[in-house]
Amino acid sequence: MSDRNARPLNRFDLSRRLNINQNIELSINYGKYEGEYYSQIADIIDEKHFVINTPFSEGKVVNISRGMKFKVFTREKNGLYELPVRLVKRKVETTPLLVLELIGIVKKIQEREFFRLEIYQESKFTLIAENNMLNREVDIEELMDNYNSDKKHIDTAIIQDISASGLKMVTKKDDLSKNQIIEIDFDFANLPFESIFARIVRVTKEVKSEIKRYSVGVEFIYQNKGDRDKLMQWLFSKQRELRRKGLI
Repeated sequence: MSDRNARPLNRFDLSRRLNINQNIELSINYGKYEGEYYSQIADIIDEKHFVINTPFSEGKVVNISRGMKFKVFTREKNGLYELPVRLVKRKVETTPLLVLELIGIVKKIQEREFFRLEIYQESKFTLIAENNMLNREVDIEELMDNYNSDKKHIDTAIIQDISASGLKMVTKKDDLSKNQIIEIDFDFANLPFESIFARIVRVTKEVKSEIKRYSVGVEFIYQNKGDRDKLMQWLFSKQRELRRKGLI
């Protein structure tokens, strides 16, 4: 999540802002367990420490290392908050628990920027910058201006969710990695632009029924602010449509 979409808070009282059994989301940006996970608040210890249920993924414990730093997202009536935390202790009561320490400034995130629409949408994408290109000093805008889509291989994916900042998709392409630049086909959305450039922020391998696929999270690279606004309008319009149909 980009810092330009968040406002730092001078004070965040855990005992007042968090509630036992409150749903939260964990965001881990590195290591074996890179990805997003859901959990719940189990206890609030003091103004700097709280306890959560250990998250699970596909029936297995997400074994976060002691000392690992990551982010916790929690929602209130008046907004969404980003808490930088560190795992200080594991313990087991009825269920396995994690004791977390608040280690930095809490940020309030603009709800419009965080809004994420769950969707099942087939799409295509093209890798436009290999890692060896990105290791050099490369101007992203120049790279996109010189890009010729006719010369690149097209791959397929299923988009699972979209926000104004990026999306998550799954694909069978097995050689994607963090920081690569891709172009994603957006002609399904009936927007003024047919595609959008994005930077890969995480890749996680999934195995289901012995079929390997990869969950890919990307952050959009907008060439102008108008594209972001148009996408945001489309997201809310799509949400209203799905609600009318009783699908959400």
